[in-house]
Amino acid sequence: ISAILNKNQDKLNLSEKEKTRWHKKALCLVEFSSVHKIDPTQFERQANMDDWLILEKIDDMVVGLSIPYN
Repeated sequence: ISAILNKNQDKLNLSEKEKTRWHKKALCLVEFSSVHKIDPTQFERQANMDDWLILEKIDDMVVGLSIPYN
């Protein structure tokens, strides 16, 4: 893990304390390219919602387009 952290330090910008902390954890680095800003979306909050939702399409939860979530 140390070699991976050191190789990617220019992108991660971790402090020595963070390097020590993350050294003992599992590590997965994901890099994105061609990222662009999108407008925020308002979601229809429903009674029985968890922190993670599995959706067929995001429109299922968008205000004005949402369907009941079970």
